[in-house]
Amino acid sequence: MRSRLFSQLFAPVILLASAFSPVGQAAVQNRIASAVNSGVRNPLPGTVTGRAQRAADLGAAPADKKLESMSLRFSMTPAQQADLSQLLANQLNPGSGSYHQWLTPEQFGARFGLSAADIAKVSTWLTGQGFTITRAARSNTFISFSGTVAQVQQAFGTSIHSLSVNGEAHFSNVTDPVLPSAIAGVVTSIVGLNDFKPKPHLRARSAASIDPSQPHYTQTLSGVTSHYISPADFYTIYDENPLLTASTPINGTGVTVAVMGNTDLNAGNVLPDANIAQFRTAAGLPAINLKLQSAIPAGGSDAGVSANDIDEAHLDIEWSSAAAPGATILYVFSSNNIFADSLTYAIDNKVAPIITISYGLCESGWGTAMLASYNNLLALANAQGQTVVSSSGDAGATDCDGVGLATEGLNVDFPSSSPYATSAGGTMFSGDVATPATYWSSANGTNGGSALLYIPEQPWNETTSSAGLGYNDGTGGGAGGGGASAFFSKPTWQTGTGVPNDSSRDLPDIALNAAAIHDGYLVCSSGDGQGETPCANGFLSANGNPNVFGGTSFVAPTFAGILALVEQKVDPTGATAGWLGNVGPTLYGFLNGPTYSSVFHDIISGNNSVPCTQGTPNCSNGQPTGFTAGTGYDQAIGLGSFDINALVTGWSGVKPVGTGTGSGIGTSISTTALTTSASLCAVSAGTLALNVTVAGTASGPTPTGSVQFFVDNVAVVGGTTTLSGGTASYSLVTSSLSSGGHNISAVYSGDGNYVGSKGTLLSPVSLSYVYYNGSTPVTAYPSGSIASVDIVSSTSSGKPDFSFAPATCGATTTVQPGATAAGVTFTITPVNGFTGSVSLTATNGDGMVATPSFSVSPVSITTSAGVSTSFVVVASAPTTAARSMRPGLRPFGRGPAGRMPWYAAGSGATLAGLCLLMLPRRRRWGALLAAVITISALTAAGCGSNTSTTGGGGGTTPPAGTTNASPGTYTFTVTAISGTLVHSAQIAYVVP
Repeated sequence: MRSRLFSQLFAPVILLASAFSPVGQAAVQNRIASAVNSGVRNPLPGTVTGRAQRAADLGAAPADKKLESMSLRFSMTPAQQADLSQLLANQLNPGSGSYHQWLTPEQFGARFGLSAADIAKVSTWLTGQGFTITRAARSNTFISFSGTVAQVQQAFGTSIHSLSVNGEAHFSNVTDPVLPSAIAGVVTSIVGLNDFKPKPHLRARSAASIDPSQPHYTQTLSGVTSHYISPADFYTIYDENPLLTASTPINGTGVTVAVMGNTDLNAGNVLPDANIAQFRTAAGLPAINLKLQSAIPAGGSDAGVSANDIDEAHLDIEWSSAAAPGATILYVFSSNNIFADSLTYAIDNKVAPIITISYGLCESGWGTAMLASYNNLLALANAQGQTVVSSSGDAGATDCDGVGLATEGLNVDFPSSSPYATSAGGTMFSGDVATPATYWSSANGTNGGSALLYIPEQPWNETTSSAGLGYNDGTGGGAGGGGASAFFSKPTWQTGTGVPNDSSRDLPDIALNAAAIHDGYLVCSSGDGQGETPCANGFLSANGNPNVFGGTSFVAPTFAGILALVEQKVDPTGATAGWLGNVGPTLYGFLNGPTYSSVFHDIISGNNSVPCTQGTPNCSNGQPTGFTAGTGYDQAIGLGSFDINALVTGWSGVKPVGTGTGSGIGTSISTTALTTSASLCAVSAGTLALNVTVAGTASGPTPTGSVQFFVDNVAVVGGTTTLSGGTASYSLVTSSLSSGGHNISAVYSGDGNYVGSKGTLLSPVSLSYVYYNGSTPVTAYPSGSIASVDIVSSTSSGKPDFSFAPATCGATTTVQPGATAAGVTFTITPVNGFTGSVSLTATNGDGMVATPSFSVSPVSITTSAGVSTSFVVVASAPTTAARSMRPGLRPFGRGPAGRMPWYAAGSGATLAGLCLLMLPRRRRWGALLAAVITISALTAAGCGSNTSTTGGGGGTTPPAGTTNASPGTYTFTVTAISGTLVHSAQIAYVVP
């Protein structure tokens, strides 16, 4: 029986969807042909989060545990995606009749959502499974519901387990769900099957007591002077004062900025909030116009104030309102998941023209289904005229890593990597180091400011003492996130001087100060953990301590506030037509126009490089990996920081780029798969044979056009080939490549029927899906971990080198806790007359409690014969060492992302790079093929799979002073080094 709540929630949506259907657009067609039943089922890949894959499995979760924030997120048809893409371009094109004609949620649903009839069928099925409908999407893009673990497992055919991550209790699905075939083709993901939360992008600096009588809140540590940034300093450095002090102030009046939160603001959510009021008083600002909006689903529980999130909430509100002192700040909060609840509510209800979110996770940690769903949500925001500003992350160019040496390689943060969000990166002040008196006054002003003028900047990088200009006191650190997306292709508007020719969405877009150490921001927050009353004495506590923070968490809300100034300036009436939508075309319009140099500070020195472990991805030589600032755009700070007054006053005169005819995505979706039959471990031949297959819709024409090949995101000269029958072959010359690991990808150009797409070379067939299209079996493209092709100097090059490979490329070994795994044999074979000593190292970024060793290390090569060594792992370690190995959330960062699935079937977490599209597509194969029959093989890191098992029973009881490895899947990177030559391979260990 359909629930009464469903009738109450959905009846208005169905009526509104009909009433607001845009003129000239046909009503959406029904896509579910018959009543939903639980007969034939299709899997929904990409839903097991990377953090669950690395967690210790504690067994099945309690059957009666309630899951409150679940939702089915609906996909669009290729025709709807193409229509939306062109609409988004037209809405930003001043020459189009659709310019700034923003949609309501109901109008969006009538054009791009699921039909009312289909929503009714899905809802009937959900309630028939015992679920309670908790929220109806005004945009017809999702249905929210709640239920128990038992109901979820029965309805979706998945397993919900209790997990432990660094001592924190969690739950998650550990296998991908399956859906009735009638609805599988219209669902992108199921949100809410785990309780892992994205982490805030802030860095706390624990400052010692300071004397408030000292000038400009100066603190001297080891002879180094630090300055803390107040709103008055921000106004001076970035030139906002002319706007605030104008006869008609441009301060954000009449504009609302929505701040996304994951906690109550205070006990009972009572306004005014004391922390925010004290901040405004200390800054000399009038009382804030603050409103609260709960996004907790109907029947959901409010967890109250979260100690892990309250600092983020206060700084986001305080600094968005500091940048726009007259704006209304709407704090949208939830308890379970900021994306599933807060962000979804803010967009589906079109609560404000500008949204800021300072939470994120590296792309590979989301799972492809979640990326697609939330990218769809951000596209909805843009179509409604909403601007979404997102922090780019605080781990530099290696977003999947926290503090310490990076091991996960170059990665970027989502949602910052979405083409529908503005990515906010970080800078740090550097010009005041030699002559601080030039830039800072000797006394505080009335409102706590002492900055005198703009201070030259470099990319924020406090990961090392040298990168951080000597200001690393051990309590801050971090660097601004940036790099190339592994999932999203480059939007048409991201163009201009310095923009990489990598066919990928690059980030960040803009940057402002984000330093935690030199120089951090002042915040008033009760979450200081010191038992003090914050801001009891101006910006200082009663004991003289300030709350000092850094991180790109500051850049997103401050830029959101600056956009409120832009909106007020562009349209003082506050009309909806004055909303800005996606500001990317205008920002890059500055880069391509005559005013760039007068508006932006083009920072051309410094980097966001992070120290890394030699031999791990993107770290062949052991030097920090990342990106360097340069002329125009770069992946360290984007377009740079800017003069706020010049940006706001010059906004209307900028010509947006990438919004003209033909700037849409295309008419249909394509997918690109790149494969090779060669082993990817120790490639010593002069060429590598590559094969590309580009596919479109099942009933559509065969894709035509060309494919460009890339090595490490750099286009191969002459590396373009033409498709024939949707396929192409190419021989990549490897003799010109440097020795060591390389990532190889292919980009399809698109044609009159299909949008372009991008595929990355994966390990050989390690996971395949067999479908039936009618009576014809069809095997989908193979999936696996992204392959790092290990290039060894070929005979033709004549360069001395050596190959380094395990007996079986990409081996997977099972070892019981406390037992010793079977040894993995590596052979080092000289090439082109190589001789010398080869040292061996093993790195495990997953935190496995283990004791690794080599039977021979270093290995001496004195003849033309190869020498072997055995790599052995004991699944235990002394307790004191084990404490430092525990997997989990790192300070100031997100937990480690999964590189490889730990359950046999359908994780999909390693689908990164199969297909990069600016628009997310619906579930990869559901629109094309009717039903999944089998899922075969396991995904393994490296170049293939081989499984061996050692240790019996349930493991051994550890002796006193020893800790056994926890259940999970762990990947070791084994590296051989001789001088500048570096080769590595990965071995996976499964601890049951």
